[in-house]
Amino acid sequence: MNPSSRPGPRRGDTAPQPADLASPDTTSRSCPPHTSGPCSARPLEALHEEAAQLRTAMERRPVIDMARGVLMARWSCSADDAWEVLVDVSQHANTRLYTVAEAVLADVRGEPLPVPLQEHLAAAADQLHAH
Repeated sequence: MNPSSRPGPRRGDTAPQPADLASPDTTSRSCPPHTSGPCSARPLEALHEEAAQLRTAMERRPVIDMARGVLMARWSCSADDAWEVLVDVSQHANTRLYTVAEAVLADVRGEPLPVPLQEHLAAAADQLHAH
């Protein structure tokens, strides 16, 4: 790879100045025809949506991790195997992973598992122990 094709700063380059790093002035350029409102509205909405999705993921992660722990204890399997079981059941039952995890935890509390999840978990357990 010759030096001019490598990514990153080159010898003799100067560091960007704060004015170079400032946000571009969105009012001085025209918006693409497919957008409406200010040019910065769509990226800002996307960031808010992504932040909301990340918050939801952080809230749901402990439930999923506890369900993995239940499966690990119940079936003497590894964390990776328990994860694969949850994913497999979620996909085959056409049910969100979080919903499957909630059902596993509800089962521990004595609540009955929905029949489709019972069947998919049993099949996943059989497959896990066949290996």
